[in-house]
Amino acid sequence: MPSDQFRILIKSIGNAQPAASVAIAQGLNLPTAVVVSRLYSAPSILIDGIDEVTATGITKLLSELGFEAEVQDTALPAPEAPVLYDVAIYVKDARQFQYAIEKISEFTGIIEEDAARMIMSPPGVILGSVSKATVDVLSKQLEPDISVLSSQPDVARYHLFLSKDGGETLHRRILQDLENTGLKLCGITGLVATDIDHATARLLWQRHQASGLLRIVNQDFLHFDLVLQKPEINKKLTPAQVETLEKIAGIPEEMAENVLCAAPITLLESVSHNEITPLMAAFAKTGLTIQANLITFQMLGLEVQSLSDPVSTQQALEGFGLHNQGVPLPRPPFVLPGVMPELQARITRAALEDTGAQLSYVEAQA
Repeated sequence: MPSDQFRILIKSIGNAQPAASVAIAQGLNLPTAVVVSRLYSAPSILIDGIDEVTATGITKLLSELGFEAEVQDTALPAPEAPVLYDVAIYVKDARQFQYAIEKISEFTGIIEEDAARMIMSPPGVILGSVSKATVDVLSKQLEPDISVLSSQPDVARYHLFLSKDGGETLHRRILQDLENTGLKLCGITGLVATDIDHATARLLWQRHQASGLLRIVNQDFLHFDLVLQKPEINKKLTPAQVETLEKIAGIPEEMAENVLCAAPITLLESVSHNEITPLMAAFAKTGLTIQANLITFQMLGLEVQSLSDPVSTQQALEGFGLHNQGVPLPRPPFVLPGVMPELQARITRAALEDTGAQLSYVEAQA
């Protein structure tokens, strides 16, 4: 039976700007954080128990702002609480980095400097507790050049990374606690445990977050390089292996044997965690040995191998703070000072290549 009370249902954020949330919150006399949460967890009820005229007027305004909204009679069942996701992005094409910054700033309402910081901080988590509708809107805006990764945190699995920066005593105490919790450790520093459930990860975070040494990462947001390994016994590739290399890695048939001779060699770069299992299974089915190398927290250096426009390259290096202003560049090849996270290294390399330089990566020494 219809009532005289109505609600406003937000179906999707559509193409609305985040700044609109502030105006909506003020108009409804609600905290901005509450309104933002309701908008980004659509489908959700923005406001309940109002008269039809008011509901219709507000819904019209929301539609003009870009939201997808509708008026519902409160006699109808309220929508079920949506499944919520955390969201990370991965910039596959380094030349799209500035575009990613602008779009994330626009989508979330944060300033570009903060957007850049979030994207550059592995594994690039930019949103938490948003609905599938919100994930879909963001994906539509960013893909295919920028990967949008979403994960349900309550059912996800986690990797634990442990640093020694706080000193041996504290490091040893945390390791002991991890073992007492029943975790099977795979190392004593860096990646120390994998495939941890959410409840355990949360408990460990509560215990040790103050130390600053323990890092807990949702494995759905990790990326890997898939590296072909040399076979134990030297032998020619089978037709099935040649076909697999061409189909999955894009290696022409005539180049397959040369690739095997060059092993270990990277076949696929920046593969997301969720893509690894079927790819590894496809390689293994034909007897090819593949190793998945985690690159999300990889630190890389850059070596300049040649220059075609030294002035432009020098200006770019000075802009990145990688060369002293006014000092001539050394004769190639030369290694740039320091190491940097994987994404930053790719961005720097792309910018320098745009000046005509040729570069290669140099792995950081442990």
